[in-house]
Amino acid sequence: MATDITSDLEVEGSQVLVFHADESGTDPEYTGLALADKDDLSIPIDEDDEDFNPGATRRTRRYRTNNTVDAEVSSAIATDLSGLEKIGVAVEDENGMAITFKTEDRRIGYGNDEWVGMAYFKDDVLKRLKAGDEIDLLEDSELCHRLDDLELTSPEIDPSETPPQVSWTWWVEGDPIYIDYYPDNGDE
Repeated sequence: MATDITSDLEVEGSQVLVFHADESGTDPEYTGLALADKDDLSIPIDEDDEDFNPGATRRTRRYRTNNTVDAEVSSAIATDLSGLEKIGVAVEDENGMAITFKTEDRRIGYGNDEWVGMAYFKDDVLKRLKAGDEIDLLEDSELCHRLDDLELTSPEIDPSETPPQVSWTWWVEGDPIYIDYYPDNGDE
């Protein structure tokens, strides 16, 4: 039996671009929300189950009953705060940017063509991006998570860090959850 082993056994990039995707128009729009280290991200998955022990058998049967998925992000605060406005941490009014607690401000997806991605990049790709070159988020990333139907909760702003940090958690309620998202664009 032949066994193939790939030469690329791990994701090399340590930097992750957390971005908002809006695919409602003819051209998708991607907005960077945070550039974070892998250590500042987490996607915990919690699955619950129930046990059932039928009297005629010795083996207990288990049934998965539900699961929860969260996406946790921590990043430096950008000076323009547009990313925080995009995800619903803050809204702009006549006096500046204020924290919002309204559910409608804190939801992404839910029936429209918006979602959140986390794209891992090698350093050379990020250098091209910082130099002003255009990159394709989905094609140039090593790995891209896609999360749909998110509700923001638990934003935390820590001004004691240098630079000041912000962290937040999304409750992921969409399905499926892509570990690596690479849509077929019809290019064959």
